[in-house]
Amino acid sequence: MYTAVTIIVLFVALYGYALAALATRSSEPRPGDALDSGLLFVLLVPALNEEQVISRTLSSLLRLRGNFIVLVIDDDSDDGTAEAVQPFLQNPRVRLLRQPPEEARRGKGHVLNAGLAAVRRMRISEYFGAHNIVVTVFDADARVEPGFLDAITPYFADPRVVGVQSAVRMYNADANLLTFWQNLEFAIWGRVMCRAKNLLGSATLGGNGQCVRLSALERLGEEPWQPASLTEDLDLSLRLLASGGGLLRFCPSATVWQEAVPELGRLVRQRSRWMQGHLVCWQHLPRLLRGALPLRARLDLAVFLLLPATVLPVGLATLLSWQQLLSGFGGWSLSTLALTYALGFVVAPLAASYLVKVEGRGLLRSLAHGHLFVFYSLVWFLSSVAAWWNILLGRRGWAKTARFAARGEGEGAMPGGDVSKKEEVP
Repeated sequence: MYTAVTIIVLFVALYGYALAALATRSSEPRPGDALDSGLLFVLLVPALNEEQVISRTLSSLLRLRGNFIVLVIDDDSDDGTAEAVQPFLQNPRVRLLRQPPEEARRGKGHVLNAGLAAVRRMRISEYFGAHNIVVTVFDADARVEPGFLDAITPYFADPRVVGVQSAVRMYNADANLLTFWQNLEFAIWGRVMCRAKNLLGSATLGGNGQCVRLSALERLGEEPWQPASLTEDLDLSLRLLASGGGLLRFCPSATVWQEAVPELGRLVRQRSRWMQGHLVCWQHLPRLLRGALPLRARLDLAVFLLLPATVLPVGLATLLSWQQLLSGFGGWSLSTLALTYALGFVVAPLAASYLVKVEGRGLLRSLAHGHLFVFYSLVWFLSSVAAWWNILLGRRGWAKTARFAARGEGEGAMPGGDVSKKEEVP
């Protein structure tokens, strides 16, 4: 048993180092002009009790350059979400779809499918062609820079590309240590893992900031997002890849900013849902492995899907190794210290490098934060326990993550759009 756990720990560490090495070789297309691309971006914004954040999100989206419309899907909110959207409906680019109570609160996938059905009723594909319409999903707390679509557009110049995922960061990263670590987590995932996966052909979509051709969604049927899925984005990615319908890419230069969860209990609940949905997506493994993707892509996707199963043994092995290391205080050998560091601090240099090179923080402070970041693994350890427990008990409920931002925060940086017309989707 100990040998098996050691092999798993070594494999996970080597996998991380290999992706980091591959990421240094990645490149991306030059930014394009979204205004002249011939693409129409349809921005879907699912909203359930988002009164605190939806105004700033719409103000941010309306500053985008390019050809786009925004569709907010209100999932029968109890608060003033719909009322907060009303002033923006004077802009001809903004639409509001209100889910009836009997159709509401069935999960994010169900909401996105309702939004897509509304897009079909607009019949815009008759003018642009489904291949030239890009459905983009933004969470209701999203913030983007005006050039977001400019960065995404060049990827769709390749007709084989059916989907592009943007980078994700946290706009409240400095609220506390937990939000700071979440920002580091997404930064490392994007700068290392996702860039490497571009080379391997195994990139996937990740919720906020995902962009997919309408033609690819329509090939998956009336409901391309699985209504009952806990991770509808990963499920969609795997079905797109398994069908052999095209390529998925990651765009590191397009960033969507979202709110990090500042409380440990809520964060563990969110991540346990993600992990449980990830585990359920094992059902796609046989089809992926038999598919037409290059062998390197199929192998990487298999490893990626199986990684959640390693969280518990890796976490327990890490705790045990540190206990043994501390119990032998004073009698350490150089080889023992080097091995412990190499296996226990895989992400520390990556985190420190990001903080110094991208955020411009001091070297010593960045090194300290990079090594403290190792303790963030406790979140995933607890989430893994909760996910397996839910699976054993047969629980598959979809729980929305609550927002914490206060109304008015950051309004000055995100002015609203022009006003000329009011329209609501029936």
